Amino acid sequence: MNHLLTLAALLASSLALAQTDKNPTVYINGTPIKGTVVTVGGKQFVQLPLTDLQKSGALVSGGSAPVKAIQGCMGQPLFNGVTRLSLLSAGLKDGKYVVSFKVANGTQKTLVPASDADLTGEYLFAASADGKVQPFNSWVEAESPNRDLTPGANLTASFFMYADSAPKFTVTRILYRPTDRTLKNRRLDGYPFAPVSAMEFALKCK
Repeated sequence: MNHLLTLAALLASSLALAQTDKNPTVYINGTPIKGTVVTVGGKQFVQLPLTDLQKSGALVSGGSAPVKAIQGCMGQPLFNGVTRLSLLSAGLKDGKYVVSFKVANGTQKTLVPASDADLTGEYLFAASADGKVQPFNSWVEAESPNRDLTPGANLTASFFMYADSAPKFTVTRILYRPTDRTLKNRRLDGYPFAPVSAMEFALKCK
């Protein structure tokens, strides 16, 4: 089955489509994705680009390839050839869901993590055991990652979700997922990202 129709089939039952709207916008984890209305077996579905789904943090089932990631536990440093990340804490704080990381520069170049290492809220997600995901909104200003990081140096960076968008599910993992395009461009710039550069931190390791 076409991967573009897989998630569309799941969404169709909950989407009210206007007959005249051939390109509706569907929101996945708060990210707008422009779709196309298609008719299969007399029923209407919304066809969504797989690459846009992946950027939204959607966990697509039904035969699509899972996201490969370096996996570890809270407090365990994970390294993707450029950035060494350790998840220090995760949970509710002052009405927000907050995660804090220790970020270390694993290269011989000075990094600005928000641009070079791409540790931004855009690539961070909270996830549940059954595949629900929620993106982070922004970083905590007092612990912003947008600072120069010399070779071997480290900093603490924190990110949060606003109270009205905090997860309504039990968070079991924190995901770091830079896009394929980002990794490709950074490799062309000379950053030695590993073939598998996404990371997953389990909150309760057994």
